[in-house]
Formats: sequence, structure tokens, C-alpha cells
Amino acid sequence: MTQPFDRTDFFCSDWTRAKGANLQNHLSACLNLLPDLSTTRSEVRLSSHSLEAFAHDRPAAVLVSFLKVQNEWHILMTKRAPHLAHHAGQISFPGGKVESSDSGPVAAALREAYEEVHLAPELVQVMGGLDLVRSPAGFVVQPVVGIVSGENRLQDLVLDPMEVELIFTVPVIHLANPKNLRLVTRKTDGRPNDYWVIEHHEHFIWGLSAKVLIDLSQRLAC
Repeated sequence: MTQPFDRTDFFCSDWTRAKGANLQNHLSACLNLLPDLSTTRSEVRLSSHSLEAFAHDRPAAVLVSFLKVQNEWHILMTKRAPHLAHHAGQISFPGGKVESSDSGPVAAALREAYEEVHLAPELVQVMGGLDLVRSPAGFVVQPVVGIVSGENRLQDLVLDPMEVELIFTVPVIHLANPKNLRLVTRKTDGRPNDYWVIEHHEHFIWGLSAKVLIDLSQRLAC
């Protein structure tokens, strides 16, 4: 059984008409602050789940990056290589586990994006984070949101076939249409185990990746 995402005011009409002209300001206002970003703000917005709730999970981070494609904002996505140990062949964002050499989730997300798709860290302006999400593989994942500078950077990206099978993008405006978002209701061992799906003409975007995109889209709609 599926249920459509029922928000009719999903994006502010002003934001949609402007096509994200003030994207930087909007993201600064609606994203969580990250632990390895310096800030002088007196109040820190925290994720909806406390870190204590994920104490036994392994930390990981993904980079949710905005980039321009033919003057329109898109979100960079990847399809994971089929031989990987975790989430093989699934649609994801560049990212992976936080290594001991990383200063935190931001450093991990930028490092992984460079390793997987050769996105240079200096091209990414990190804006903040989304809520923590738990992977079924036992990772607690911090989505890190950034803006890629320049036009049509997509054509400069080069995937690492050991980690990534495909690079593609989802137009931000695609997320504005409630018909493209649905909640699949199901039960596992008698317990609710619902998951989100982002409708796409080529790729099945579901689970953790879809949940991250829903979180991002709701914030853009504010």
C-alpha cells in the first residue's frame, strides 16, 4: 500500500519562481549546524534524534550537494557499485564511514565525494546538515549539505568504478511535486516498517536516500 506525500504547499511559490536564486541564504536559515563547522551562533539547532540514540552505530556521512545543470539546481546522486559489501547497487549520495583521520562528518563527506566522483572539496561550500538517519547496515549517517560552485560541474566528475557504477542528478524542482513522493506502508515481523520512495523515470530511489531527500525538500519548502 502506498500513500502520496500530502503537502500541497510543498515549495514556496516565490522560491520556485526564483529557481533557488537565494539558495545560499535559504539553506543557512533552515539547516542544522554541524559539529565540525565553526559558528558564533548562541543557539545550535540539533537533529531530531540525539546522538545518544545512535551510541552503538558506526558514524558515517554523505554529501548532499546542489549543483547547476543548464542553469537549474540539481542534487548529485550515485548508484553504488554492485560488488560493495553494504547497499550494493542502491541509489545513494557520495559518502561513507567516518575514518579516524577525519575531523568529523564534514571532512568525511568531502573526502568520500572526492574519492568516489572526483568532486574537489574546494568547490563545495558546506551549508549545514540534515537530521541523522540510521542505515540498516548499522551506520548512523550525517547528511552534509553543500553548494558546488560554478556551472555544469557535472561534466567534470569522474566516477571510481570500484565504488560507483553511475553518476546522475535529480532536479530540485522534481522534489517540489507531491506526486513524485510516496510512503510505502509495510510490516516486518508484525511491526511497522514503512519507507519513502522518490518516483524517478530511471532510478528507484527509496529508503535512506529518499528519507534524506524528503527532509531536504521539507526544509526548502519553509
